[in-house]
Amino acid sequence: MARPIRKHGKAGKIKPRPLGEYIAADRRVLKVLDKHGITFCAGCYLTLFASPEKAAVYHAVPDVPKFLADLRKALRK
Repeated sequence: MARPIRKHGKAGKIKPRPLGEYIAADRRVLKVLDKHGITFCAGCYLTLFASPEKAAVYHAVPDVPKFLADLRKALRK
């Protein structure tokens, strides 16, 4: 069973956890990742264990603040 994740904290900041934990907690996160071009290959552990900010950098997300805002929105639902 996945650990519960606090969906949002002060000022709507995302806790620095690996993306894999967010995905395990709420599958809607996958839609946000896909929308912003963050994808997974069969052997890619780097993205799953990276913070949302680092994963965005690894995948050259053009608008990181928008990605983080969309991720916060998905986690609040």
